[in-house]
Amino acid sequence: MPRRDEVALVHAPSVYDFRQMTFKHYGPISDVIPSKPIFDMYPAGFFYIASYLEKRGVKTGIYNIAARMVNEPNLYVPRLLKRIKAEVYGIDIHWLVHAHGGVEVARMLKEMHAAPIIVGGLSATYYWREILERYPFIDAIVLGDTTEPVFFELVEALERGDRRKLHGIPNIAFRDDGKIRYTGIRYVPIELDDLKPDYSVVLKVLVRSGIRNSLPWSTFLKHPITAVITYKGCPYNCLGCGGSNFTYRVLFHRKSLGVKSPKVLFEEYKEITERLKAPIFFVNDLQVLGRKFVEEFTQLLSGEKADVELFFEFFTPPSRDLLELYRRTGDRVHLQLSPESHDERVRRNYGRPYGNDALKSFVKNARDLEFTRLDLYFMVGLPLQTVDNVKGLGDFYLNLYEAGKGIVDAFVAPLAPFVDPGSPAFHSPRKYGYNILAHTLEEHRKLLLANEWYNMLNYETDWMNRREIAEATYSAVESLTRAKFLAGTIDKEYYESVIESIENARKGRPKYGLDSKETLKEEELYPVRRFSLSYLTLRSLTEIIMCKIGM
Repeated sequence: MPRRDEVALVHAPSVYDFRQMTFKHYGPISDVIPSKPIFDMYPAGFFYIASYLEKRGVKTGIYNIAARMVNEPNLYVPRLLKRIKAEVYGIDIHWLVHAHGGVEVARMLKEMHAAPIIVGGLSATYYWREILERYPFIDAIVLGDTTEPVFFELVEALERGDRRKLHGIPNIAFRDDGKIRYTGIRYVPIELDDLKPDYSVVLKVLVRSGIRNSLPWSTFLKHPITAVITYKGCPYNCLGCGGSNFTYRVLFHRKSLGVKSPKVLFEEYKEITERLKAPIFFVNDLQVLGRKFVEEFTQLLSGEKADVELFFEFFTPPSRDLLELYRRTGDRVHLQLSPESHDERVRRNYGRPYGNDALKSFVKNARDLEFTRLDLYFMVGLPLQTVDNVKGLGDFYLNLYEAGKGIVDAFVAPLAPFVDPGSPAFHSPRKYGYNILAHTLEEHRKLLLANEWYNMLNYETDWMNRREIAEATYSAVESLTRAKFLAGTIDKEYYESVIESIENARKGRPKYGLDSKETLKEEELYPVRRFSLSYLTLRSLTEIIMCKIGM
């Protein structure tokens, strides 16, 4: 930099400027994901859009402002934004936690560059009308869950100044002669093979943008992990999820899953492993695509077996014979499942249709088949939960630990900060025992500025108010951490540090800063694989050198 892109994809922190805020602390709202509490991980869609545009001749850059702000506390953001020069700027408001920073960065970019500003994402789709009515510096919104061709057409029309063409592009909303136009969500592809990213192109974009600018999240070099999006849509209706079947059908007009073939998924896996020796996370539960799909895909993986760790997630416990298919895919295979609650009554009510017997069988089968690790994720803030109810999590973990000794781990976090807009609970809160405290985008932007993390929550339940949800969260963490110590999965020093952290948080004097995890270490979530040149293959090194020469 400075150099000019045709399109700059920019990811903002959750709150701008979070470094200047007077928060006591962000609490545990992001403890079980790679991002820091300011949600510094940009969506995987950036890779897909960048690849699609570049392959059609549109020079594209990726700029993770949030990650740079975490890694460089003294970074002067206006100077950085001034140096990001492009014909069009794209900003994600994918999940609602991006609402404050995304809007503020959009405002700054418009003032500095007077170029078209486009936003997109699931939350932007939900709030498209409010965004265009309230924020005149945002020019257009790409709508729906799949936007690569739409974004390309929109960029072409804006660069040519052909506003008449905008009316024929599906899946957009925009401002035209003072009026808001909406073309309808008409592009909802079922087959996604043609949208697979080309990782040679993605690598070129990352290098050209500058590695400091384009890191997927702030600690990527410490905990490198890659992801493959396996499909779009969901068959389940978890009450607070903005990616539920209800939300996809009603808001994003997706009547059936959008899928890639096993062959294309495998090609995506190969493209990554040919360039980077880092773990790969396969996003979504492949079970829902059918046994034949799983058989074909796992057969392809088992024939390759790159020397990387593989992560598979499940929405319901798989059968033993299905697990045997996953086991053959690699030497180090990790599994993940989110039971949400140890109380199967709470779990089923929330949208996870299985009991504790099925969960325990899954744990036992995973141990017998010698998987590397099985992670279980639990949540606080669900209907039917109380402060006392969550205290049983520790005993439940000890029970599961006996069934899966040596491989099973568990984590707990609050449902935070928001019940997602468009989810069943957001749409019909009283039906499910919720009280929604914020409805508009602007109301949520103000919540993100709250002085305590639990006051950021946009909901309460019939069983707990926000303060009680915070206390229940800390009680659940205490219970689980004590159980882990008794099981011998964490040492005394680590156990005492977590308990101390919780006590400090309860007393209003948190020990950790705004960019830290509160109740666990990142090493618990993902093994430390500090990035080095050894992670790069000869192919990726060659491509990087060629990219540098071509700049």
